[in-house]
Amino acid sequence: MELSIRNFGAPGRAMVGVMQHARAGAARRSAFLLCRPYGQEAIRTSPMYRAISDRLAREGCDVLRFDYHGSGDSAGDESAQSLSLWVEDTMAAHELLLAEDPQRAVHWFGLGLGANIALRAAARARRVPRHLVLWDPVLDGPRYMQALCDSHRTELSRELGLEWHQLVRRGREREPALPGTVLGFPFGEKLCEELRHLRELPLAAAARRGVRLSCAVPEDDRPRLEGALDASRLTLHSLETRTNWMSTEAMGTAIVPQEVMRSLLSTLE
Repeated sequence: MELSIRNFGAPGRAMVGVMQHARAGAARRSAFLLCRPYGQEAIRTSPMYRAISDRLAREGCDVLRFDYHGSGDSAGDESAQSLSLWVEDTMAAHELLLAEDPQRAVHWFGLGLGANIALRAAARARRVPRHLVLWDPVLDGPRYMQALCDSHRTELSRELGLEWHQLVRRGREREPALPGTVLGFPFGEKLCEELRHLRELPLAAAARRGVRLSCAVPEDDRPRLEGALDASRLTLHSLETRTNWMSTEAMGTAIVPQEVMRSLLSTLE
């Protein structure tokens, strides 16, 4: 399966992506855009995204995975980024994939914060994706920000072998704060402001444009989405397995949960 590095993006928004072409001899099917989360979650899901790309390419799909401007291998100031800017980056990546074959359907997949970014981009893209698979999106921004700070404390305590209160008392660490650097990555003012106001999943805006949605959330969160859209536009799943991608315990995990691949393969045309 052929891999190629793509450099793209609007002026001042340079990005790097990896295009994985369909396996030679496979019947050509839909293309896929894979939208990543940010920070440690992007690093720790990277092997899984590669595994997803490999499987989809074997099924006859061209697949693009990329780093938003100011993240991963893409140039830019991490602290100056925001959800709204990453939405623009996602639309640029979509245009790159469409240019490969304008007649072919394109589907998107996003995990965690990547799902939120993809959903917002789908509501604005020049040509909408055919199907959008949202996996464990952030449903409550302030709760997500608290989880980041909690994970920061947990990871440093594990790494340094002391309880968090001991590290703080001895002056070796300071309490994490947002905006600021958490889990080794900067979260700037604009990004944090958007996260503070993230209280719901705006499914209707994408659905009105004809996007077919699949969304997987924890069982306890299903009531928040049930009835949000007609079943013909939204397929709702309960997460069978949930990985804490903020934790080092997830580092290197390349195993793709079966329910993820089932959802992705069900979209193929």
